Amino acid sequence: MAVVKAVEPMSTYPINEETLRTRLVDLRNKLADAPSINPISRLGFELSRDLEAHRVSIEELDQLAASLMNRAAQRRSENIRDRSGLEDRDTLLGRFADLVRASARDADGTERSFDDFAAHWSRASMGIVLTAHPTFGSSEAMRGRMMDQACGYGEDLNEMDLRHKPDAPITLDYEHREGQATLRHLRAAQSELIGIIFAVAEELYPDQWRGLRPVLSTDASWIGYDLDGRTDIHWLGSFHLRLKEKRVGLLDLRQRLADLRNGVGDDHQSGAALRNCLRRVDDAIDCVADQIAAVDGVAGDMSNLARIANDLTRNDPRKLVSKSDLEADLDILANTLPTGEGLRALLTVRGLIDTYGLGASHIHVRINAIQLHNAFRAFVDEDWARNLDDYAVPARVIELIRKTEVESVNFGSVQAETATAIRQFALIAQLVKHVDADTPIRFLIAECESPVTVLIALYFGRLFGVADHIDISPLFETPDGLDAGGRFLEQLLAQDVYRDYIEARGRMCIQTGFSDAGRFVGQITATLAIERIHLRLANALGKSGVQGVEAVIFSTHGESLGRGAHPGDLKSRSHYLMSAEVRRAFKRAGVPVKHETSFQGGDGFLFLSRKMLAMASMISLYEAGQDVSDAPDPFYEDRDIVLDFSSRLRRYQQDLFAHGGYRTVLGAFGANLLYRTGSRNVKRQRDYAHTGDRGDPAHMRAIPNNALLQQFGYVANVVAGVGAAFGHDNDRFLELSQTSPRLRSLLEMVAKAKRLSSLNAMGAYAALFDAGFWASRAYAGQEVEHNASFRALAEYLLDDERSSSINGLVHHLRLDAIDLHGILNNVGLDGGKEPNAYRLELDLLHAIRLALIMHVFLLAAKVPKFSTRNDFSYDQLLDRILSLDVDEAVQILCETFPHGRDGEEVVGYQEDASYEPRGVENYSRIHTELINPLERSFEMIREIGTGITHHFGAFG
Repeated sequence: MAVVKAVEPMSTYPINEETLRTRLVDLRNKLADAPSINPISRLGFELSRDLEAHRVSIEELDQLAASLMNRAAQRRSENIRDRSGLEDRDTLLGRFADLVRASARDADGTERSFDDFAAHWSRASMGIVLTAHPTFGSSEAMRGRMMDQACGYGEDLNEMDLRHKPDAPITLDYEHREGQATLRHLRAAQSELIGIIFAVAEELYPDQWRGLRPVLSTDASWIGYDLDGRTDIHWLGSFHLRLKEKRVGLLDLRQRLADLRNGVGDDHQSGAALRNCLRRVDDAIDCVADQIAAVDGVAGDMSNLARIANDLTRNDPRKLVSKSDLEADLDILANTLPTGEGLRALLTVRGLIDTYGLGASHIHVRINAIQLHNAFRAFVDEDWARNLDDYAVPARVIELIRKTEVESVNFGSVQAETATAIRQFALIAQLVKHVDADTPIRFLIAECESPVTVLIALYFGRLFGVADHIDISPLFETPDGLDAGGRFLEQLLAQDVYRDYIEARGRMCIQTGFSDAGRFVGQITATLAIERIHLRLANALGKSGVQGVEAVIFSTHGESLGRGAHPGDLKSRSHYLMSAEVRRAFKRAGVPVKHETSFQGGDGFLFLSRKMLAMASMISLYEAGQDVSDAPDPFYEDRDIVLDFSSRLRRYQQDLFAHGGYRTVLGAFGANLLYRTGSRNVKRQRDYAHTGDRGDPAHMRAIPNNALLQQFGYVANVVAGVGAAFGHDNDRFLELSQTSPRLRSLLEMVAKAKRLSSLNAMGAYAALFDAGFWASRAYAGQEVEHNASFRALAEYLLDDERSSSINGLVHHLRLDAIDLHGILNNVGLDGGKEPNAYRLELDLLHAIRLALIMHVFLLAAKVPKFSTRNDFSYDQLLDRILSLDVDEAVQILCETFPHGRDGEEVVGYQEDASYEPRGVENYSRIHTELINPLERSFEMIREIGTGITHHFGAFG
């Protein structure tokens, strides 16, 4: 029987990273003989003891944390470089030129005709969508430093003097500006790549290449147009943004046309054509500037909307609404230019117009299915519309679609409309009439669980005359949506009005999402469910009889593991989101497929935030679509075993999400542990009465849900349950893991998440709420000057269940981790059972933050008792601080213990008085010794959270 040895205490003074790292390793090495040790908790305690004894200062902890976070940021930038596929410019462009040449040959090496080559490049096979989800966890300056470093011309981040925190405030305008900056890099990258397509085409097809109209990728944004879950975006604000985006696109076009002057020369016909193009674009820019100024004139006062609207809608010969108005002059110019660099440059400009239209990007408008249903019920106002689940409803909606006549709208009718969903259709009608008549608009419907929802959207599209401009796209993300998605699509394709609609559009669009899936079914389960929807769509489209329709699948995910982003390079990520099996299925069905992926907020924009990075990312994504093996994957040979695996994993995850400890982890500190990283409101977790309610995944948005799992050290919605899912088929799955690329990619995702995860970290946070921990510090008698605070905390936490609840979850997950490590070891994947140097740095950050949180708790215990003030009691204040709701606690403290004296000055009296009143409300010491340290420590706690984010590569 092993003897449990005592763990020798160690003063960490003077504080030194190498000493602390050695201490962590030493503590881990003692686990075999002292299994109750938690190395992270123990080190956090030792740092706390030194901090409270003034052997270590807050400043020293801050410096150590900054050094660790700088190093994590440096590695994050290197990781972005590697994952994007970034190389030097010549190598990168040569790599793409080779891809273009390869597209001119069949698999057997036979040369393709120009028509086949042109057909290949005339349809975008991929798309990039920028979304402004709240993941701007680092400042603009820090993101810039990281990306400069990734591109090889920035300063070493290890010496960085920037704080690891987001900018504030983060507004919608801020997010839009960041998105537009990213789109500029994408546009510059597109220009170079389109130019290479033309250069190779000229080389291979010297007599025909002029007729090429390539579109490599569509770039889109929903920033400013996404109304799902927010009410702060006004329709006029969206119109305003679209005008600004148009101006950006026109200015870029104008500059590119002006740059052609040297290549065009003085030839009368070509020179005149170029001057006509420039004059047309200049007039359009002036017109858009006037329109923007007119909207600015509303300035929130809608009483003058009619006058402004009249200015916007009047006939103006300068107005450019369709790119076709430019094409005649561009064709004349192209036909008069000799072969050479000038012609290629001109055709590249035209390629950009084909790609982007008149604006900076395509746009995605997004609403929720409930918004659409409510609007439809009110609009139709018929008894049958009250229950949209009734089997007879689709036929009634189809009848409405067939009978509908187009309604015209003006800005007054848009403003007067109160139904959000209907207003979006009216807004689209105005965008088509007055901004851009050619560029398609994606109409995304979140939480779409019934085909009738799509039919209702088609009805409103027909009603407002925009059905031939919008691509209606249901989002499958909720548990019900994932379960029924395949059947949903089959039912939709059974409706002739829908088939007619997609044939007219030339595409059928769907959206599959990982965010809500990570809260309700787990990420691996969601990945497999989404793949089944893709496979059902391929089969259904192949059998539907529709002609000339491509499948457009938009994979919405974040950059984090908890939002479905594979940790490999972008090619691996693309194959993970849309598997080779899915691409093979569409090929067998004879249906072309376009895969779109999202790049979300500050995390996603990093891949695209420099021209070279954007170019590398686009090339990698294009390669992913072309590099698909025709060899069958044994993972799909026995579909029953795959379904059993998915079902067992889903049950485990759903039981996990209902576990009291899981909810306690999410609710213990709630969003207070996080910086605000976006413009969209995050519902405060304390709005719920109990900790368990605060941590209910159903009451929390996906990004904070994932962010809190990261901050507590264990991404359970990715890692947990695989051992249980293998079940009695363990040997079969281990065999498959050696031969199946699909299963291997799933296990690589889990292994990466496990390497970053630590149950010791989660258990260490549980100790903060353990009354016994604080009582033991008092009982030990080594920190006598703090005994009163230790006792106060121990007494206050005696009935607190957070510690036992979180520890219960840790024990539950540890049993699962035993099986997982066995599986990963057997398949040759590192699950991080022995932490590497990077994980030790992550553990150090947790330990430092634990010491800081302990410091905050001890400061809370020092708050003087006060009588209930404004219905707020001393116990409520203590609860706020122990939940890290420091901002509100400080506000209450400042009101309760004001700093400074506002009393009357004692002057003008003839009678002597030696006593000068200081005022009973001058609590300067409380501010100096309590409130100010509270604020400083809390800021450091949250900043370390950003450092933890660097390790995971994404916020939430």
